[in-house]
Parts: sequence; structure tokens; C-alpha cells
Amino acid sequence: MSDEEDDYMSADFLQGVSDQPVGIAKSRAHKRQLQIHSRFEESRETFKPKRPISHAEREKERREEALAKPISQESKGFALMAKMGFKPGMTLGKQREDEIRITEPISVDIKGNRKGLGHEVEEVQERNDRVEAVMQKMKEQAAKHEELIDDYSKRRKMDNNAKQLVKDIRACRKVCEELDHRIGKKIPIVDWFWRSYKVVQEETEAPKGYYRSRETEKEEEYKYSNGLKAPVDPNYDVSMPTEELEDALSKINTYLRDGHFYCVWCGAEYCSPEDMAEHCPGSTRRAHHGDDDHE
Repeated sequence: MSDEEDDYMSADFLQGVSDQPVGIAKSRAHKRQLQIHSRFEESRETFKPKRPISHAEREKERREEALAKPISQESKGFALMAKMGFKPGMTLGKQREDEIRITEPISVDIKGNRKGLGHEVEEVQERNDRVEAVMQKMKEQAAKHEELIDDYSKRRKMDNNAKQLVKDIRACRKVCEELDHRIGKKIPIVDWFWRSYKVVQEETEAPKGYYRSRETEKEEEYKYSNGLKAPVDPNYDVSMPTEELEDALSKINTYLRDGHFYCVWCGAEYCSPEDMAEHCPGSTRRAHHGDDDHE
């Protein structure tokens, strides 16, 4: 066998062994390679450099080791206490029935840094103050979030209320015009009770020689559905104040109920005030739909 084959710990040989997979040996040569690889790994762990221990860590280990050891029975202090009847595991002094005493030495907390006395307590207090400040900020953010949600809900509710008011006003105007035409009215009792429509009229051309001689001027005019002149249509929509919408609905609804015995929410025209009072739930949407009403 050559010298190269006998040099089992050479770098080239170990490099080849380290590349071999660990597992069950398939042959005698493979078994030998696995054994060499195992020895090589053990030697690497044995000679693995350790992190140097600092002087402070070494002193701490010695201190904890010394404090963990009980008092030697050969010391003079233990001999004096033994003469007074002390035995290992006993407490010092006379013990009352309701008193609990410690049987182990009090642990010693040795200061191992250059910070001033009481600095640890101050650090704990500062840490607690920071935690409390963070918790307070989180509570304020949560309260602000709830306030934003509440404001959004209120705005959403107001928008839905305005939409419903506009819808009821338009329904009342449509019914009012139809019922007034049925009894022969030419114009509404209040201008806006009927809807008016914009009509565009063209005027005659300007005299020749004028710089706008080829253009025509247009004038806007509003009329009711029967062709009679009408004022500008108010065009009720959700952009109007809620109070104004509620006032307009109250006025036209009162006219329909008193003048035509008609309820827009029942969708029915009654024969008399007595018939309406008996069969109509009331003069508001809430009276007809309960919780479905938008305030």
C-alpha cells in the first residue's frame, strides 16, 4: 500500500470523504470511508475554537458557584451555631406557629456595572412610562376611529334621509298635478306644487349691419304641462338642506290630505276625512313604515 493511501488524514483524502453521503455502508470500502468521515467530524468538534470568556463573565460564574454552595460544617461560624442547637435545614431564632421563615440564604444581587445606584429602578419606571404612553396613544387612536365611524354613519343616514325626502316630494308633486287636473284646476294652488318645464324660444334676427346679424338670441321660459306660464322649477334634490326638504314635503302632503283626501304612502285616495282617519295609519312615513323611516 502506498504512502498516499496510508495518509488517511490528508486534506485531499478528507475532502473526498467529506463529500460522501452518510448512510448505510454498501461495501467494505464504503464502510471504511464512513468511519473515517465520522472520526474527522469528531476531531473538528474537539478542536473547534471556543469563544473567549470575558473577565466579567468569569467573575459572575465564580460568584454564582460560591453562593450556591452551603456553609461548610468545618467553619467556625457553623461550629458556634451547632453548639446552640442549630442543624442543617433549620431556621434561626425561635419560630412562632403563624410565622413562615426562609431556610435558604438570601440571594445576593451584586452590582456588575458602572451605573449609579437606583438606575435600574429608574429604567424600569421609564420603560413603564413608555408602555403607558403607547397604550394611551392606542386608546386615543381607537376613540378617534370610532368617532370617524360614527360620523360616517350619521352622514350616511342623513344622505339616505335626504334621498327619501326628495323621492317623496317628487311623488307628491306628480300626484298633486294629476288630481288638480282631474277637478279642473288650470294652475296649482302653490307654484311649485306642479312641475314646470323649460321651453326655449327663438327671437327674431337682429337688424342687418349689426355685428351679430346672422345670429339669433334665445330666451328661456318655463311652462306647466298644460302650456300655461310657470315659474322656474325648484328641482328638489339631495343638495338642498334637510330642513327645507322636510318643510316642502309637509306642505304638499298637507294639501293632498286636506284637499284630495290622498295619502302618498298608502297610494290611495279616500272618500272623506273620516274614511282616511279610519284606514290611513297617519300623516308621516314613520307611521306607515315604522323603523324603515329615515330620520
